[in-house]
Amino acid sequence: SDDGHAIATFAGGCFWGIELAYQRIPGVIATCVGYTQGEVEKPTYKQVCTGGTGHTESVQVFYDPSEVKFDELVLVLQGRINPTDLNRAGNDFGTQYR
Repeated sequence: SDDGHAIATFAGGCFWGIELAYQRIPGVIATCVGYTQGEVEKPTYKQVCTGGTGHTESVQVFYDPSEVKFDELVLVLQGRINPTDLNRAGNDFGTQYR
């Protein structure tokens, strides 16, 4: 962006927990949760939970790369998910958690 900020989108697990982890990192300016990779435009939570839309829960992170590096943000995600658990994030199950 013109102000030097960058944007990254991360998907993996429940977006509320991942969003909170990113909000606590110095250099993260803002976060936004939503769905990505699906076939339905502007799906509802109920639609996504059926598994029929193909969406994944995601967090978009707006950050200052002079304060926090992209690699550090990746490590946050990797520390909060288990990539060997297909369609699961902690106690949550569903294709939106892949």
